[in-house]
Amino acid sequence: MIDTEALRKKVLDLAIQGKLTEQLPSDGNAEELYAKIQEEKARLIKEGKIKKEKPLPAITEKEIPFEIPMNWKWVRLASIYEINPKVEADNTIEAAFIPMEKISQGFIRDFSYDIQDWGTASKNHTKFQNDDVAFAKITPCFENRKSFIAKNLPNGIGGGTTELIILRQKHVLPEYTYYIVISQRFIDAGYSSYKGDVGQQRVKSDTINQFLVPLPPLSEQKRIADKIDAIFSQIDIIDDLQSKYIKDSAVLKNKILDAAIQGKLVEQRAEEGTAEELYRQIQSEKNELIKEGRFKKEKPLAEITEKEIPFDIPESWKWVRLGELIKINSGMGLTSNKMKKGDIPVYGGNGVVGYHNEALVNEETIVIGRVGFYCGSVHVTPSKAWITDNAFITKYPKEYIDRDFLVYVLKSMDLGQKNNGSAQPVVSGKKIYPMLFPLPPLAEQRRIVAKIEELLPLCERLAECREKA
Repeated sequence: MIDTEALRKKVLDLAIQGKLTEQLPSDGNAEELYAKIQEEKARLIKEGKIKKEKPLPAITEKEIPFEIPMNWKWVRLASIYEINPKVEADNTIEAAFIPMEKISQGFIRDFSYDIQDWGTASKNHTKFQNDDVAFAKITPCFENRKSFIAKNLPNGIGGGTTELIILRQKHVLPEYTYYIVISQRFIDAGYSSYKGDVGQQRVKSDTINQFLVPLPPLSEQKRIADKIDAIFSQIDIIDDLQSKYIKDSAVLKNKILDAAIQGKLVEQRAEEGTAEELYRQIQSEKNELIKEGRFKKEKPLAEITEKEIPFDIPESWKWVRLGELIKINSGMGLTSNKMKKGDIPVYGGNGVVGYHNEALVNEETIVIGRVGFYCGSVHVTPSKAWITDNAFITKYPKEYIDRDFLVYVLKSMDLGQKNNGSAQPVVSGKKIYPMLFPLPPLAEQRRIVAKIEELLPLCERLAECREKA
């Protein structure tokens, strides 16, 4: 089983070390950002909106836990954030009230609230406003990561349990702050500082105030938060699939591919157009090739009926017949005793069957097994290969169909399923051209491939973990 909690912790570790994002000269540097924050804090102190704080100890070389990019800066937490800041409002207006039980734990920042008037919600309670970051200071809520970013509060304000610490800083992205306070280094520091009775232990204030925060420029904070969100969404899918198919990594892999070809792995984007538009472009180009005599006009395939459709796909997708997208032609016979010594792979019905000194194709080519037990198997050749007459060379409109998406779908279609159980199973155009193919817009095809290629290695890790168990 994949330890997704450990994966999330590792992602956060890498992110706040600057190892998940690129540092860009256009971002400026954190020293400038820090100076801006100090100017803002000085102004608020002068206006009496926040109290002047006790000076924090200088950061020593010995304290620094890891290297950060050159344009970042190590800072103490209390030097940049307002901690438990003031919130003022009319006592009669509606506000959120968030008790501890309404705050999610783990790596989820959800929360819910009751509605109270501000006078009730704020009286003897912790106060916060939209974009403040809150985290529990009491055990076991602290180590369970009960934390949230205040968003969409009634009138932008709320109150809650006094066991919360509130951080505010308009020059630091709330999402970046949130990921800092749920990072394992922050949890470990707080846990080691617990004070109080065994049943009511809390993180020491000095530990929070003096905690070292790696501060990137604001633009990079946004890239870091977006990157973490994207990776966490992929891990969410693994969590969901593992909960259903935990015993078998092969089943998990198949479920990922099923989700991909049903349009459930990535979101649909209106700006990417529709598969109907893509289909028309493919047909238009095909008609031009027929007109020029470069393509043979073929008998039209039957209309797709409602009864044939195996599953629902997004509205922007389109069901098409496979023969409307690909054409297959047999390779050239080459027996093992006719192969001449060389390093060019020879593809038969189930992949590489030998090596030769000549190539039949001079670009990466999709090969479909034509005969034998493995007929219908799908492979991709390197840039030079020979393909025997036991396999098909597959052609498709490359400017409209992503090759890797096509390969994933072809593999999922089980192209050999329509053989008649004879002693020599065979795949042919007549058998596979009528099969249904779920077609997304081109940009979405590419995003689906990227998502699959990020998730499948996790399945391999699952298999390795099970073998070692």
